[in-house]
Amino acid sequence: MKLLIVDDEPVIVRGLLRLLDYESMGFDRVLSATDSRKALTLLREERPEVMLADVEMPNLSGLELLKLIRQEELPTRVLFLSGYRNFEYAQSALSLGAQEYLVKPVDAEKLSQVLIRIGGMLDDQRVDTAFHRRLNSLSHPDAQGNTAVLPENLPVDNGPFCFVCFHLNIPQENSVLSSGLLHFSALGKGEAYLLSQHCVAFAKNDYLCAVVPNLPQEPCDERAQRLAEACAHAVQSNLAYPFCYAVSDVLHTLKETQAAYERCVMLLNAGQDVPAQQEIPLIDRVKSYLAQHYGENLTLEVLSGKFSMNPSYFSSFFHQKTGVRYKDYLTHLRMNEAKKLLMRSDLLVYEVAQKVGYSDIRHFSSTFTKLTGVKPKDYRGKK
Repeated sequence: MKLLIVDDEPVIVRGLLRLLDYESMGFDRVLSATDSRKALTLLREERPEVMLADVEMPNLSGLELLKLIRQEELPTRVLFLSGYRNFEYAQSALSLGAQEYLVKPVDAEKLSQVLIRIGGMLDDQRVDTAFHRRLNSLSHPDAQGNTAVLPENLPVDNGPFCFVCFHLNIPQENSVLSSGLLHFSALGKGEAYLLSQHCVAFAKNDYLCAVVPNLPQEPCDERAQRLAEACAHAVQSNLAYPFCYAVSDVLHTLKETQAAYERCVMLLNAGQDVPAQQEIPLIDRVKSYLAQHYGENLTLEVLSGKFSMNPSYFSSFFHQKTGVRYKDYLTHLRMNEAKKLLMRSDLLVYEVAQKVGYSDIRHFSSTFTKLTGVKPKDYRGKK
């Protein structure tokens, strides 16, 4: 493997070159650059597996380099080493696909652990980038209208087969960076297992997908269920988080996989996944979250994002399960809490408004009066 170290300060580059025994970690070549444009040239010509780069650099920043890596589909994994303890930097880096965001001065042991982990992920990925592109396009016809041809050594043709979709269920309190790394690790471990079982496996967004073909000795629907359970168990026993899955009906043409993927993702987002860890219905989890966080900024977009759902779909789902619109439900919840605070505390009206999620006292008073028939200050006088 090849490692590229990029920083606009030569002294830092020299220090990093001497910091670790990179060869013992599997890096037989270590390249370096003190100019981001030179780094881009090395990325294109040498195609290193890993790049360790600063974020803030003249000409092209580390984030801009990462964007170009993604646009040009270069096979380089990126980890950032920055002097900025800035969450927005880390969030931007992760959203672009960075593996890690470390803050200077870096601890040698920490950097070593990260590089070893990334090297292990690379070892687990036995399918090259071109193969991934073919798998991701298996349900998309080419310019001539033909479905992408899969490698001959994989037992997949136009059916019958089943489609399985996996997703790692991570608690909301986890940081963006931590969640992203866990997702990445789950995808790599799950993919390695499925490939070992002679399935076609590939990552799409934060989901791991698999095509499970029919075998003479085992129907694809039974095999898909068995492999999905085994894969989920293997991943979640390693990462300690549920690796949820949904299995399609038996399919007969590769063109059906796109619809199957969308259906599986919908089921996962709606909480209708198989593992026992999802015993609490999704709507109850949403209500519980609202009961604890009603005082926060909980727009439809914010809350749907908390549960990895499309806002439009979430709105329809919430109304179907509760019989009321999300906005009305949240308003009534806030007003009920406001009534309790007015009756049981000495908080001023504007303080009560803030406690239940209203920054505009006039909006709070108007809404309260409309729903209760009395103004907040008069309601308190009923004690």
